[in-house]
Amino acid sequence: MGSGASHGSSDEPKTIAVFGATGLLGGAVARALLKDPTNYRVRAITRKPNNDKARKLAEKGAVIVTANMNDMESLEKALDGAYAVFLTTHYWEERNKEKEIVRGLNAIDAAVKQNVKHIVLNGSESVRKLIGKECNNLDSKAAIEEYLKEVGVTYTIIRLPFWYENFYGIFRPHKIKHGVYAIPLPIEDAAIDMICVKDIGPCVVSILDSPKQYKNKTIGLSADRMTTVDMAHVFSKHIDKQFISPKIRTKDYEKFNFPEARDLAAMFELYQKNLAHRDIRLTKKLNPHVRTFDKWLERKLYKLEEVLAGDKDNEFEHQK
Repeated sequence: MGSGASHGSSDEPKTIAVFGATGLLGGAVARALLKDPTNYRVRAITRKPNNDKARKLAEKGAVIVTANMNDMESLEKALDGAYAVFLTTHYWEERNKEKEIVRGLNAIDAAVKQNVKHIVLNGSESVRKLIGKECNNLDSKAAIEEYLKEVGVTYTIIRLPFWYENFYGIFRPHKIKHGVYAIPLPIEDAAIDMICVKDIGPCVVSILDSPKQYKNKTIGLSADRMTTVDMAHVFSKHIDKQFISPKIRTKDYEKFNFPEARDLAAMFELYQKNLAHRDIRLTKKLNPHVRTFDKWLERKLYKLEEVLAGDKDNEFEHQK
C-alpha cells in the first residue's frame, strides 16, 4: 500500500490506527471500535506484537502493526492508508517528559505526512501554566496538544479525569489499622471527576462517528464527580470494611517519599482548584452506558478485594 493509498469509499470500513492498543486506554478504544466492523477496521499499533493482549485483539479482528514512536519510518509505514488515528502517549514507563513529547510529535508528523484525516488525542491542560507548578505527566500531553492544534489536520482532543482503575495501584485504599482503610487522594474537601477507562472507548467511537460535530474541539470527559468522603461511603457500601477520608493536603503529599509525589500533588492541586473542566452531560451523550463509580465498583468487587487483601498494615503511614 503506497503513501497515496485510498482511505476507502464512504461505504467501506475506515481504518483507524490506535496507538497504545495493548495498554488500558488504547485497548479500550480498540475494543470499542472492533464492535463496529461495518464502519471501522482497527490497526493496533504496538511495540509488542506478540504479547497476549495483541493476540486477543487480533482474534477480534484487529490488524497488529509494530511501530517505534522514535522511528519515523516505522510510524509512516504504520499509518499508511489510515483514515484516523487515536493517539495516546505514555509518561510513566520511563518518566521522561521530553521523550514523551518527541514521540507524540513524531506520531503527529507521520499522520500528517500520510494524509490522515482526523486525529483523536489524549491531551491535557498545562498544569505549569495554570498553577505555576511542574506536572511532567500532564504537561507533556499539553505540549503535544498544543503542537497538534498548529499542524492543520482535523483533531479532537479528549481530556480525561481520574480513572477508577487507579484504585488498583498507587491510589488503592491504604490499610491504616485492622479493618480500616484510607482513601489516599490529596484533594481535601474538593470533588474530582472520575471515569472507567473502558467507558472512554465508546466515547471515541462516537467522536469518529460524527467528525464534523467534534472537529477541532477539546472535550473533557467524566462519568462521576466525588469527594473522598463520597468515595469512602461507596467503598464501605460494597466492601465490609471501614473506609475513611484523611483529607490529605497537596503540600503534604508532595513531600511523600516516592519519585512521583511532586507531579501527582500538582495534578491533584489542578483538580482541587477546579481548573480541569470535565463534562458529565457530554460524556453521557457520547456514551449513554458510562458507569458511575458506584456501579463500577459493584462489578469490580473481586478485584478490589484482592488488592486490599495484599495490603500491609500501616503502609499508608510508612509511605509518608
